[in-house]
Amino acid sequence: MKRALHITSSARGGQSYSRGLSTAIVNKLVTRNEVGVVVERDLTKSPPPFLDKTLIGEFYKHAGTNDEKGSQLLAYSNAVFNEMNEADIIVISTPMYNLGMSALLKGWLDQLVRVGLTYKFNEDGSRSGCLTGKKVYLAIASGGKLAFWPEGYEFIESHIKAVFSTYAGITDISTYRVEGTAMPGVNVNYEEIIQSL
Repeated sequence: MKRALHITSSARGGQSYSRGLSTAIVNKLVTRNEVGVVVERDLTKSPPPFLDKTLIGEFYKHAGTNDEKGSQLLAYSNAVFNEMNEADIIVISTPMYNLGMSALLKGWLDQLVRVGLTYKFNEDGSRSGCLTGKKVYLAIASGGKLAFWPEGYEFIESHIKAVFSTYAGITDISTYRVEGTAMPGVNVNYEEIIQSL
């Protein structure tokens, strides 16, 4: 039975549309017996540390050379990597804030990506991802609708896909959206949104 990692990042808690959509995805996978274990990581309850000079320095040290202080600094990043490494399926939800993903989700990505863990450099200088063979579902909620944005203004799905393919080797990514949540009379049917899943 497969293991799923469910990541939520909305400040709206139980009222979050992105959380509602990602939960519907997880529930459908569980109901179909595609997933047996679900690990939850609510980034609002365990926020990632933002990168600084010291932490970046620890990221680029060779494995096994970190001292006790360095190991403490890497504890969150190591936990994030282990959860990703052990998961077969990753379900990620984010609201759209000012055309971008939540700061918490961006911080989580920054904690995840590490040379020697999620990717490695090849002899010719190219990169190879180390977390291949995983399936990702993105659940994105926005107050407006993608059809109304200017061309080239989609930054969340494209960003996450680029990071995962470049720095993790994950390319099997499906995106589901709940749109128009700020519009009058919004009525969301999550099952309808994910009917193709």
